[in-house]
Amino acid sequence: SKSKDFEGDPIKTFVWDFGDGSPKKTTKGPITKHPYKKPGTYPVTVTGVDKYNRKGDASLTQKVIDPKNPTKKGPPYAALKSTPPEAAINQPVLFDARDSHDFKGEPCVKFVWDFGDGSPKKTTKGPEVEHPYKK
Repeated sequence: SKSKDFEGDPIKTFVWDFGDGSPKKTTKGPITKHPYKKPGTYPVTVTGVDKYNRKGDASLTQKVIDPKNPTKKGPPYAALKSTPPEAAINQPVLFDARDSHDFKGEPCVKFVWDFGDGSPKKTTKGPEVEHPYKK
């Protein structure tokens, strides 16, 4: 795992929320398994806790296919990276969603960006966009 605190030390505990209503799970290591009981799309979040009890989150969308109907159309899979991962105020951040794809594995054709800072959403045809944060 690339998870570490600001001093470069490993994360001490990981708290997993699998998005399906099951109880949260705490682990010492960065890898875990979880069975899903129903097909669907689930928001999975892991919170890393360092030795100072500070927390950082990471998330993804887990798709679980229906074994009775494995070709049923589902939502796209969104993958996102940012460069740099830690930016200064007003420094443009490059967001890259090129690993996103539709349920068949084909590239997405439209991207709607919400930067979480109150700025208007932005729609692009390509998988990259830059955005500076003002505060």
